Amino acid sequence: MYSRGFRMNKPVLWLLSAALFFSGSLVFAADAQNVTKLTHESKPLLDLGAELDSSRPKVKKSVARKAAPHAPVAKQTSTASTPAVGAIGNNTIHWGYTGASGPQHWGDLAPENIMCKIGKNQSPIDLRDNAAVGTIGLPQLDVVYQNVPLKVINNGHTVQVNYPLGSYIKVGGHRYELLQFHFHTPSEHKKEGFNYPMEMHLVHKDGDGHLAVMSILFQEGEENETLDALLANLPRDVGKQHVHKDASLNPAGFIPANTDFYKYSGSLTTPPCSEGVYWMVFKQPIQASAEQIQQLNELMGDNSRPFQATNARSVLKSWADQLQEPPLYEFY
Repeated sequence: MYSRGFRMNKPVLWLLSAALFFSGSLVFAADAQNVTKLTHESKPLLDLGAELDSSRPKVKKSVARKAAPHAPVAKQTSTASTPAVGAIGNNTIHWGYTGASGPQHWGDLAPENIMCKIGKNQSPIDLRDNAAVGTIGLPQLDVVYQNVPLKVINNGHTVQVNYPLGSYIKVGGHRYELLQFHFHTPSEHKKEGFNYPMEMHLVHKDGDGHLAVMSILFQEGEENETLDALLANLPRDVGKQHVHKDASLNPAGFIPANTDFYKYSGSLTTPPCSEGVYWMVFKQPIQASAEQIQQLNELMGDNSRPFQATNARSVLKSWADQLQEPPLYEFY
């Protein structure tokens, strides 16, 4: 397979992105002539998903997502250990989405969760066009994802697809490896005060441990063919990774045709709610059928943290606000 190039700040090229959803890798770039071409010959350096192999020892600091108490898997405990947004911490601490272990109590469940209670740069937030700052100066964003065998786990809080090293994004030339992507029903981020029925988080990390997350909102509509491979292989047991060599799901297929996005500094959306996460939320939602969304919700339950106050943060838009033309006549 081969890579393709786009310029994030050239609207005329955005229309081409839909044609690239099913390629092995995808690249967005501010200057297509300077795009580094990557192919399947780029071998992974480390299989991060292998940390979930039940035959391997678990690390002490690990992912721990559990389903909402009313979900079918609520009483089971996750042993997943791949980093996830909001799922990095002590996996012995029980937390959930309702009741005494729900979001309003996360900060009191363990000392390391204190940011869930006192943090000022928390996620998710309500994204509003009028409050966001339009710009044409955001760093260049490159997205390069490879086709790999499907590695999926029901970690007790979400359905998560793990990725080996070799798929990544670059933000202003700084590389973040794709670790995994997972889903929330309903959406965690709001748009103009409303939740969408589903949201997908693509979680990336750089060599220093900093996280960058791309978020995609889903609305009910046409069936989403990219989801089919996942829905056909949903794991019903908790904490065990399932590898499907004959199935793959390239998240490039979820990138919306219009690649406008919001950028802000936020946090993990589950305990320990650590801050300093670089968030990019695509403005345009994509479609999935009501049946597809319901199928994921029936497995995960309602697994969304309520939106948090924006406080003093600035939310940036990757597009400039439309400038009004000056009046033909001026009166004094």
